[in-house]
Amino acid sequence: MAQRSELDPARKTYNLPCVIAQTLDVLGDRWTLLILRDLMAGLQRYNDILESCSGMSPNVLSDRLKRLEAEGLVNRSYFKGLPPRVEYTLTDKGWAVRPVLLALLDWGRCFAEPLTEDKIGHSVSHDFAMRVIPTFSFRPETAADLAARMTVEISDCSDCNTWTLDIHDGHLHPRRHGAPGADVHLKTNTQGFFRFIRGEDVAEAVGELTGSPEAALSIQACFQTH
Repeated sequence: MAQRSELDPARKTYNLPCVIAQTLDVLGDRWTLLILRDLMAGLQRYNDILESCSGMSPNVLSDRLKRLEAEGLVNRSYFKGLPPRVEYTLTDKGWAVRPVLLALLDWGRCFAEPLTEDKIGHSVSHDFAMRVIPTFSFRPETAADLAARMTVEISDCSDCNTWTLDIHDGHLHPRRHGAPGADVHLKTNTQGFFRFIRGEDVAEAVGELTGSPEAALSIQACFQTH
């Protein structure tokens, strides 16, 4: 792979042999880790990422996505149509940043303000919580051979109220809105969904389940319990 100075001669780097410094050359720019967070949490389109990272300028997002693509962390795909669309997805190298974000979460739980359920629907949107919390509670090692789709309908959400959680290739792929072909559909409220994710109750106990209870249990087993 080309050296970073060859990818972008004007880009500043630490230019140090330290592996931490070299890693920061790739991941240390402002917004980069949050863009990777959003890609892991199911956002694939430029405008959706820009909306999620409130305060980031369009030029900065374009720059970061180009750098991540050049470094081999992100794929850019163009789809013809009316209108045409561009989607960004993580490569294996991009997914490999996940433990870094998990380590930041662990540090933040000790030393920063945690994201608690009482904030959902107030200072934290349902959409953010429904994508990000499952994404970073997911345990890839439990899902290596699992392919499953779950749609979740949240009754006490005032904006978008349905999400799809796809599990395949050892990753969780959340997205907004429902999708056809779901193995299970769970209609519940915010508290019920997170009780399900934490393994405190089976799906049937927290709301109305359509589909296989066994499939719901297989999906539930992929999430970290606390």
